[in-house]
Amino acid sequence: MDKGEASKHQVQVITASTLVLTASAACAYLFWRRWSQAELVPIQLRWLLGSLLQARQVRLQGSESNSAERDEDRGPELEDLGDEPSAARQPWRLGVRRNQKQVAVEKLSQKGVPGTKSVFVKTYGCAHNNSDSEFMMGLLRDYGYTLADKLEDADAIVVNSCTVKGPSEDGAVKFVNNAKGAGKAVVMAGCVPTGDATLAKSMDGVSMLGVTQLDRVVEVVEETLEGHTVSLLGHRKTMPTLDLPKVRKNKYVEIIPISGGCLGNCSYCKTKHARGTLSSYTEEAIVARALQAVSEGVSEIWLTSEDTGAYGLDIGTNIASLLPKVADALPLTVMLKLGMTNPPYMLAHIDAVAEVLKRPNVFEFLHVPVQSGSDAVLRAMVREYTSEDFRRLVNGLREKVPGMAVATDVICGFPAEGEDDHQATLDLVKEFKFPILNIAQFYPRPGTAAARLKRLAGNVVKSRSTEMTRLFESYATWHHLVAREERVWFSDTDERYNQTVGHTKGYAKVVVPRDDLLLG
Repeated sequence: MDKGEASKHQVQVITASTLVLTASAACAYLFWRRWSQAELVPIQLRWLLGSLLQARQVRLQGSESNSAERDEDRGPELEDLGDEPSAARQPWRLGVRRNQKQVAVEKLSQKGVPGTKSVFVKTYGCAHNNSDSEFMMGLLRDYGYTLADKLEDADAIVVNSCTVKGPSEDGAVKFVNNAKGAGKAVVMAGCVPTGDATLAKSMDGVSMLGVTQLDRVVEVVEETLEGHTVSLLGHRKTMPTLDLPKVRKNKYVEIIPISGGCLGNCSYCKTKHARGTLSSYTEEAIVARALQAVSEGVSEIWLTSEDTGAYGLDIGTNIASLLPKVADALPLTVMLKLGMTNPPYMLAHIDAVAEVLKRPNVFEFLHVPVQSGSDAVLRAMVREYTSEDFRRLVNGLREKVPGMAVATDVICGFPAEGEDDHQATLDLVKEFKFPILNIAQFYPRPGTAAARLKRLAGNVVKSRSTEMTRLFESYATWHHLVAREERVWFSDTDERYNQTVGHTKGYAKVVVPRDDLLLG
């Protein structure tokens, strides 16, 4: 046999071997996909199959790489995928760049079996953040990690942070530092690291995960457990898919983010820095997620966003189109609740939204933050509406849905607020007697326009906040329900007081002695 024939024969052997390996990997993949969700299959077996496939992919990627070999003491680099759709990534694909000299045996020997590790997820902030945490917990669970109930029982900690107020951010940073002090592998996720790159860089030894990268939590946790520090804070235009697995904190409530970001530019708000400009999910994706949740036994669907009123304006639809589609798809036994909206974009849909709120399976509730009753302060806040616009929205909805509850937020002590401005906010609260009123003192958020304004004296801010609180406590909120018979949907348990918690259609909170049979 001459050299040419030997070379040809060698190529044929290598090709045949490659086909055998490919077929073996394909069979392993099919088996893994078929049984990865089965509770009876040991998690170590699922991990092994996934790791073999992952190792094969890493080797193939490495063989095609022309990059120079890294120093051995450097941690691995995770690719920042930018706009790559999250659906293209699988939970077993790490996306870690490897060169051709690193082999599968090294990969397997470096990794601990996920089934033997535990992760505690701590969440701060809004309903959107809670939904993000539930998605991350679902991904971690499905990969094989045990979800711990407290920091002490976990090998790794994921802190999903909130940057709306200084205290919430400070609380998240403190928790991260405590976890580091306890010797835990720590990942900081959410709005704090996404909105503040300087802070993120200052936290040595802590991995960072941006709000649009939550579907990569598994790989970040894995690398962090290995002692590497990872930062994935690039903002992708495409948000994580709504098809991700979930572990709900309340198994009866499904929180669906219908969009991320907003169209506003409020002068005091740091969330825009983290969540970015409005990016909406399609109506079809939202309805599909709701139906999936119903099939899993939930009794309430909550639609959440930084501004539900702006939903769809980036994709050629709107909230008035979405709401009836979701309500139509749900069984009458499953209640729908609409989350927070700012006045500007909801004003165009008063009639349509009111019609949906009157449906038997929709809570008559809306959260509309006013922030101030003074037009001068609203202009300084760049809120893009007037106090009269707010009145028109709330009165228009209440006229058509008399029993509805309207929740609102106010900020006391904004730098541009004079005594007359504060009084205008007090007058607005007296006028509407909101059953739910979130009162906050002004906190300057770094990097925002309002942070550059001269602050009011601390005693003035505290005094105005106290006065607002006393006003709220001075009026009755649900007295009109006394001696009335109302239908109540129970969906939660108050462990501290041993009570079962529910709400009327008008979203009045009802508590009774604990009875789990009422739930769902």
